[in-house]
Amino acid sequence: MSLMSEIQALREESQALARKASSVNEDEGPAVSSAAQEPPADRVSEPHDVETLLKEINGTLDEFADELDRFPRLTALAALGVGLAAGIVIGRQLR
Repeated sequence: MSLMSEIQALREESQALARKASSVNEDEGPAVSSAAQEPPADRVSEPHDVETLLKEINGTLDEFADELDRFPRLTALAALGVGLAAGIVIGRQLR
């Protein structure tokens, strides 16, 4: 299966879930259920910490050190991702 076909399959699955969710919400009426108001269990409810984020990123980059040395474009993308993630976390803290 190619990457494009995987992306299309995920898109179709997410659209089907969105249609299912909208039809369930229409059946419930204007009131929102208490289950819909609760945050998902897999999300962290505590505030984001830059130091924790950077420790996790450092550990992940250590795991892929060999690949990063061999592929300079991957290194550039990793640096871009780290900067973007740090910017998002810092921006949320400043709000």
